[in-house]
Amino acid sequence: MAYLRERKWILLFAVVVTTITTVPYLIGYALETDEWAFTGFVIAVEDGNSYIAKMLAGSAGKWLFKSPFSAVEQRGVIAFLPYILLGKLASGESIHEQLVVIYHSFRIFGGILFFLAGYDFISLFIQEERWRRWALAFFCLGGGMGWVLVLLEKKDLFGALPLDFISPESFGFLSIFGFPHLAAGRALFLWSLTHYLKRNSGYVIGLILLLLGIVQPIYVVIAWVVMITHLAVVFFLSRSSIGKMMDLDKIQISKDGINLVKAILISFPFILYTVSAFFSDPYLKTWTRQALLSAPHFVHYLIAYGILMPFTLIGLVKTTKENPRIGLLAFGWCLIIPILLSVPLSAQRRLAEGFWIVLIVGTFTCFENRRRLSTLFYGLIFMVFPSALIIFIGSIISLQSINIPQFRPRNEILMYKWFSEFSRIDSVVLSSFETGNSLPAWVPVRVVIGHGPETANMQLTAQEVIDFYQPETDDHFRRNMIDHYKVDYVIFGPREKELGGWDPGNSKLLHLVFDQNEYAIYAPLEGP
Repeated sequence: MAYLRERKWILLFAVVVTTITTVPYLIGYALETDEWAFTGFVIAVEDGNSYIAKMLAGSAGKWLFKSPFSAVEQRGVIAFLPYILLGKLASGESIHEQLVVIYHSFRIFGGILFFLAGYDFISLFIQEERWRRWALAFFCLGGGMGWVLVLLEKKDLFGALPLDFISPESFGFLSIFGFPHLAAGRALFLWSLTHYLKRNSGYVIGLILLLLGIVQPIYVVIAWVVMITHLAVVFFLSRSSIGKMMDLDKIQISKDGINLVKAILISFPFILYTVSAFFSDPYLKTWTRQALLSAPHFVHYLIAYGILMPFTLIGLVKTTKENPRIGLLAFGWCLIIPILLSVPLSAQRRLAEGFWIVLIVGTFTCFENRRRLSTLFYGLIFMVFPSALIIFIGSIISLQSINIPQFRPRNEILMYKWFSEFSRIDSVVLSSFETGNSLPAWVPVRVVIGHGPETANMQLTAQEVIDFYQPETDDHFRRNMIDHYKVDYVIFGPREKELGGWDPGNSKLLHLVFDQNEYAIYAPLEGP
């Protein structure tokens, strides 16, 4: 394929980087012992377990998403489809290990798409190959100045961690390192903008956005906003003296508008379905309220992006003079990013998606005419790459302490195998939060509590679970809780013992069905 042949070095670069990012995961498996098994994740383990659980649901025959981390009734919705479909590739023995391998294969694939799409977008702004390559490295591996806050022991500035370490949408490395759907989503997002700027068919743009909606719906809305803003800026400038100086073609603007309408019409139905589902389904409404990704204080964005902003401004002025239409998309994006980050949505932080590349293309357009790297450029290299190194090295260091959550006790996994052999799919299990987060990644069951956003009414449910395991709690409360959540099994292991001193072995509500190596499983007796 000609497209890939022309980008051999990008593919090589992407393969090298994604292979290196796999090293911590391989180290995790190498550190397994007779007592501890590696989960397959080194960062965001709670979310990692949730992705494997979604894949496991697909392997078990599901097509619609129903969260296994809540025992409330759910209608099911078309969401997380890539994970559900990938799960159908696994079956038979060692299914958890199969799913982890498939997940990381998806992560590598998404990372390669991330590199290719980033290069295509960068190529619209930067002509010289050497600077394109540098820009791509900054885009994929660069970060902000959050690492300075870490060194100064100010990592909780204004009550939030630096964006470099918590926000895949603000930069790039975190997506490549741990979140394949976000990496693939960024690729599709940038390709939609690239095809728009190249004035390719609106139907092609719409199909890319439709695929993006399946991967990460909110990114489609951001793409719409960026394109509409660009079209509005170009249209109003074309009616002014500045527009005449820029030689903005009104006929081409009209064609751009038609293309954009086509793209929106193709991608709109799925976004409408998603929005209506999340606003009408009681469970999804609760999840949306709990899935808080609020944008941190604006100072964090200044720390993250401030080092590149002066260069970006100079570079975008230059680009706009040479190619007004392309430069104005970046300028329009700069104008709306503060507005996007102020929109009162639970996923507010996600609205910064892709903006990092605007800073990159602006900065490298500023440097493009230089024949050699300057001291100033070397300074930027020193500034933007430490965050990725800290994340990478820190993940390896964290593995040296073999413990939960990156690892799980093998005795616990033996208990999980009992569920896989003797419980039915979607059985409801009551346990501690920690056990509940891990269990659905091994067995297709549902838990009362196990994931911050996905467990409905998280705070109330967490307190109920704590009360359930307290010795002073009366059996009437426990019976009501078992009946309310339709609990099929109650786990009593080390994590549950930490919640309270209640001994379910003495309970008249439960009978023992599994007992091995500090882990016990009880099933409720029939109520009166």
